Amino acid sequence: MKNTYTIPRFIAGCALGTFGLFAQDMQHPKFGSGFYPTDVYSLTKAIWADVDEESLMLHDDYAKSTIYLVKENDTLVPVLDQYASDVQDSSLHLSVNDLPNIQGVKRIILVENYFTSCCLSISLNYIVETAKGRFVPLPELKVENCGDEFNYWQYRFPNEMFGVQDKIVLGYLDLSQAYEVRSFQEEKVFLWDGEKLIPKQ
Repeated sequence: MKNTYTIPRFIAGCALGTFGLFAQDMQHPKFGSGFYPTDVYSLTKAIWADVDEESLMLHDDYAKSTIYLVKENDTLVPVLDQYASDVQDSSLHLSVNDLPNIQGVKRIILVENYFTSCCLSISLNYIVETAKGRFVPLPELKVENCGDEFNYWQYRFPNEMFGVQDKIVLGYLDLSQAYEVRSFQEEKVFLWDGEKLIPKQ
């Protein structure tokens, strides 16, 4: 019977240890970010919202539920799909950048989905709220930390550390396991044409 619980306990320990280490740096703004927690928007988990843990375990692991961004009582835009098997091990965080300093952009909304096992996986979903009230998702970014030094992919905006005037920068923070920023590696630079990202030539 001892061996039956050894692996689950080890996995749980890895998950808590990895998440606990990262949680120390989850305060905003982090790493020179311009994003702060918000009460203006919220997330609804669709069919998972009212499902208890016992019922959730009866779902097919590959059953999906869409998570939506909500403002007051208005559903604005789908953000990501969540599998039934991931619900218990994931944590969603919502923040905004109210001063991105890009023409035609009112704010940037960021939904981070932290999934913890022995590795920490993060999906970053950025949504551009335009001056005309449209919501435009940017391509999703994914980060994984499995115990080595790792690259933390992000979009950077003009009002942030490592930002570029009038442009959106895609790159990654080179972080140590102590979550110290050692450098930022710029990979691509984009212009915003009011509808989508345009790669800068």
